Amino acid sequence: MIIDITQTTKIDRVYRPGSPTLKVEKVKCFAGTKKEYTTTLFSCAVHNMGTHIDVMSADVLLENERLVSQGIKFNVSHVTDRPVELKDLDISLIKEGHFIFFQTNWDKYLDDEDKYNTHPEISMEVIEYLVDKKVNMIGIDTLGLGYGKNHGLIDTFVGKKGIYAIENLTNLDKIPSKDFRVYCLPMKIEGLDALPARILVEF
Repeated sequence: MIIDITQTTKIDRVYRPGSPTLKVEKVKCFAGTKKEYTTTLFSCAVHNMGTHIDVMSADVLLENERLVSQGIKFNVSHVTDRPVELKDLDISLIKEGHFIFFQTNWDKYLDDEDKYNTHPEISMEVIEYLVDKKVNMIGIDTLGLGYGKNHGLIDTFVGKKGIYAIENLTNLDKIPSKDFRVYCLPMKIEGLDALPARILVEF
């Protein structure tokens, strides 16, 4: 079975206040000539969209080998009043090179901006442990691994270690906790410090 865990980026949806949202419009090329045709133009701030990888630098090159790998999911939806800590996880499941996903079920609040923007977070203790284990990438079904100022701090920390945050996942409740393969396919666009990505899970 293959499950798409990619969130659809919504037109005009504000993920980060003050950032340009997704705009989609029809435009004419070669207007007024025999070559005239209509196509679609879109624009969006890359950190203000649905599922994306925060690589934190336009110089990052993700090797093909990193885009397909095994994954582990931790259901931490019961942790809502504090950061997720190591004691909440079965750390024996964590393997080098694996994608690590955290299921908070916060994706169900996507249409409630205030609720969605006030989300659970992963503790720095957990993040540092995952970095030490040399996991592949770390994903979550919220705006970020950290909340508030911790969002940027964690993204920067893992980015410097070459282990990147994947934000705004969905459907994590539809995949198993282990024994699945991840296909992480970022768009191949120059100059971006966050990569829009389509992410599939097969089990």
